[in-house]
Amino acid sequence: MKIHLLLLLFLFLSFPSQAQHTLSGRVIDEASGEPLEFVSVYINTTTRGTATDEHGKFSLTLSAGKFELIVTYLGYEPIIYSLDTRLPLPDLLFKMSKKVIGLQESVVLGKRDEEWYINLEVFKQNFLGRSALGGQCRLLNPEVLTIVFDPNTGILDVASDELLQIENQALGYKIEYLLEEFKLYTRGGYCYFMGYPRYIPLEGGRSKQKRWAKKRAVAYNGSAMHFIRALRAKKLEEQGFNLRRLYRMPNPNRPSENEIAAARELSRLAGGPAYVHDSVRSVLQRAGLPKHIEQLDARKVPYQEYLQVSQDSVLLRFRDYLQIVYTGEKEEQVYVYLQHPFRKRHPMYQTSVISLQSAFVLVEENGTVSPPLDLLLEGYWGFEKIGDMLPLDYSLIP
Repeated sequence: MKIHLLLLLFLFLSFPSQAQHTLSGRVIDEASGEPLEFVSVYINTTTRGTATDEHGKFSLTLSAGKFELIVTYLGYEPIIYSLDTRLPLPDLLFKMSKKVIGLQESVVLGKRDEEWYINLEVFKQNFLGRSALGGQCRLLNPEVLTIVFDPNTGILDVASDELLQIENQALGYKIEYLLEEFKLYTRGGYCYFMGYPRYIPLEGGRSKQKRWAKKRAVAYNGSAMHFIRALRAKKLEEQGFNLRRLYRMPNPNRPSENEIAAARELSRLAGGPAYVHDSVRSVLQRAGLPKHIEQLDARKVPYQEYLQVSQDSVLLRFRDYLQIVYTGEKEEQVYVYLQHPFRKRHPMYQTSVISLQSAFVLVEENGTVSPPLDLLLEGYWGFEKIGDMLPLDYSLIP
């Protein structure tokens, strides 16, 4: 099964200044007013985080900029709080409410049959990833997952009321991941998930730290984060990226989805493709054809045709699709196999495709866009999952 499209939610963050600001506050139980100890308080998708003390107090030192503060505690509803440290910072008071688990949810949580374990492996492949880095990730607490597969829609839904604990020995991080939503559309061949990770650097000796630094550089180079940072700086080609326009047109030789669905139903009722009319069999045979015919414009695209820079912002605005080829590294062999399991070919340069779901997105210095769900990633960036990703406060050391 080819899973080639990835939607990720990395909420809007920016780090425009090195000035330091102290953020402090308290966390209490909403009903009793009692302080809550050991509450996890962190900045989304970074290594910056802490825990409340016995008085429910916490303190974080941040640079100037916009952040998403995540407040999470077992058995309570998480709190997502947007803040801008360039504005006056009052002492914060977060009131956490307890989660209410219904009877049906309790039944689903308690179900751990053979199908659940099969679907768990499917989830790990599409969440942690199948790359060399993703394969070295371990989900330490899979028992907290609620996994439901709907055979009628072909959608795999995964949820959790607890932070997922992930150990990435390849990159040297423990990841605490607040999973908001995970959907795998098995019939469409794409995956969508969103959440709020916290990265905690693992401890290790000098040799481990050196190995992790090298692996992090490999993960960063050619990544979507690398591309967005290079795009904002207008240094795509200098950093190994080639950007071209890509056009997609419906394949006239492929039947419509309704025709394919009807032909499959007739085949099922007849007992198989051998027992249907030639016209129905022809539809079934052509169902495997590509949905679109692609045409690549090999001409270089000037920045001004898709990047709008003003004093206050940088906008990415374009129509159709953009193909991005990273010439600094070739595809992993497992990606080549997943793309063409029955046809051998040599790995090529990593190639991704992006498209917009709105008129434009805001391009941030740290390697994110806003709104994050309005930029769709396909190709190699769709192949890279949690196991390949780095915190947004990571910077490549030359």
